[in-house]
Amino acid sequence: MKACLTPQRDSRLLDVLLFAVLILLLPGCSGVLESNKPAREVYLLQAPAITPLPPAGDAVKLVLAVETVPGLDTDNIQVLHSNARLFPVANAHWPDNLPEVMRSLSRRVLADSGLFQNVSVGTLARPGEWQLELELQAFYGLQDSSNTTTAVLMELEGNLRCGEAGGVISLDSRIALHSSSLPDLVAAHQQALSEVLQALPSRIQQACSP
Repeated sequence: MKACLTPQRDSRLLDVLLFAVLILLLPGCSGVLESNKPAREVYLLQAPAITPLPPAGDAVKLVLAVETVPGLDTDNIQVLHSNARLFPVANAHWPDNLPEVMRSLSRRVLADSGLFQNVSVGTLARPGEWQLELELQAFYGLQDSSNTTTAVLMELEGNLRCGEAGGVISLDSRIALHSSSLPDLVAAHQQALSEVLQALPSRIQQACSP
């Protein structure tokens, strides 16, 4: 008598065989799941120390908004080539996207300046409050035609409204690089940031002086 397999038994046997094959393959799967990419490197930007200024007025409150131009809304550390190509430095990142980083650092600097009773982040100012809208227009390394990064450029522009006064505030810093190493590139970004933010409170004071 010949043994005969029913369709149900065929299906069960196939399931068992497939399960056995999967078990045998598991030890070899770990290599597939492991990434060969270098570790993600995150670099912290610090708010610079500020020399306090006289208060801008009686209990003046400032509402701060910070945005970036297209291309800078990222956490990548970037370099701008002479051919206008903006590209990220491999595996090098800021702790958050630049708008969030700049909001935090700018608010901290302005709060420490002594000019204001309070500095908040937002887009709408109430009557009597001052408003500053900042736009980060450049924050990257500059690379020449030979692919050498020669400097770091930061440009910050803002619209300031303080009662009947105000106007446009423009700040920039260009830091020369003498090395193409990533630590030096990050240090130059920090130096440019510190120069611009340290100058921001006095520019506000000048623009809003009666």
